[in-house]
Amino acid sequence: MEIVGDPKYRGATLTVLTVTNVGRRPVTITTFGAIGLYPHNSLVAAETQPPLPREITEGQYITSNWPQDELDFSTIDYWAAWDSHGTEHRLREASSFKHWKSVRQQKREWRKKKALKQGTTSK
Repeated sequence: MEIVGDPKYRGATLTVLTVTNVGRRPVTITTFGAIGLYPHNSLVAAETQPPLPREITEGQYITSNWPQDELDFSTIDYWAAWDSHGTEHRLREASSFKHWKSVRQQKREWRKKKALKQGTTSK
């Protein structure tokens, strides 16, 4: 998507992220973004319309515009939105195999760090 008339986004191609309440109960969205495959970073939507936190009822939505050249979809595990109760709502981007491989690598790294930490504290 390209926005015309806004100097902030002039000449930029954008990816529009939309969080929509498809249920019947209202929900307060506190933040949303993308969780990266290990070892890539996760991303958070800093500028949203309307601003967060926001209660959305049935059919309402929140959007965020991200420059497309800054997104690498191959490094995203899943898109996520968090509500005021701490519930994480997910939409998978990566394949199940890539997700499994990422989680396995991350756990292996945590175990290595834990073993190193325990080895240095026991001396």
